[in-house]
Amino acid sequence: MNKKIILSVILALLAGFTLWGLIRKGSKLSEDANKLEHRAQPETMTSTNTGEPSQLAPTAHSSSSPMNEWSPSFSNTMVRYVQNVRADPQYDWKQPINFYGKVLDESNQPIENASVDFTWTDLSPNGTSHYHTWSDSVGLFSMLHKNGKRLSVSASKSGYYSAADARLASFEYANPGDGLFTPDPTRPVVFHLRKKGAGVNLITSQFGMASDFQLHVQRDGTPTKVDLMERKIAESGQLLVSQIKPEYKVWKQATSWSFKMEITDGGFIEENDEFPFEAPEGGYRPVAEFYFNKAETNWTVGVTKKYYIKFGSPARYGYLQLNTSISMGGAIITYAINPAGSRNLEPQ
Repeated sequence: MNKKIILSVILALLAGFTLWGLIRKGSKLSEDANKLEHRAQPETMTSTNTGEPSQLAPTAHSSSSPMNEWSPSFSNTMVRYVQNVRADPQYDWKQPINFYGKVLDESNQPIENASVDFTWTDLSPNGTSHYHTWSDSVGLFSMLHKNGKRLSVSASKSGYYSAADARLASFEYANPGDGLFTPDPTRPVVFHLRKKGAGVNLITSQFGMASDFQLHVQRDGTPTKVDLMERKIAESGQLLVSQIKPEYKVWKQATSWSFKMEITDGGFIEENDEFPFEAPEGGYRPVAEFYFNKAETNWTVGVTKKYYIKFGSPARYGYLQLNTSISMGGAIITYAINPAGSRNLEPQ
């Protein structure tokens, strides 16, 4: 009798566990379905060459995953791409490459006979191929009927500076996840060059092989004068520098620091020009200073800033780049000054 009771209890427990497992499994299936429904919403990415939004997934699953296990958020374009790569491992490097470009100056006027260099990855023995051409009378150039994956283009011309967009631009032709480039002869990619002007002999921070000047400043706020014209620390200096920083051995635990520059008879204007060749005539502020506290949103452990500077009577103009950090015993400054008093800062 006791054995029958024990057996009944065991069977009841097993039935209970089975029912509990079925409920858990149903809940998990419902949760997975909700996740898939959420992931089915397409993610918007931005094309690297047009700025237009496109429906592309940012990454693909492993190529060993079955197609029906992929997230529904993958676009048809991405799915076709991975199918093509699976069918042909060399697919990426077989894509047709056509490119249309245009070279303009700083005033958006066409530049003729600019030198244009192309390099792209492909199936050649070296893994890359090269092509050279020249812009025509209206600044246009092209490269047609090549095959590969990623193309790099640069433009240059004697007597011109190459702007950032002309030094090296990259375009993807195979993988949609990297932002496919679409060539369009009616919308050529623009490359800018800046015509060189009359350069002047500048006094710079260059000393031997070093292009910058390393300042050693006391950490307790004691000011240090810097003679920019003589590239040395001196009582007759035009630039006054001070800082409050922790000792190097404890800087990682510090919660605040500050750095300050002063030019009493001139000042600073912050600049972000690619070619800082003409200093403003006015608008300079005598102090450039930074205070950082860990309790505030501007907290950082390092600062890099660029300025136009003005000092003296008669006035001298220049530009200066500052690099400093909480751990440095001072700062690194890189500068150029026109000793003749002109606002022209273009080097010879």
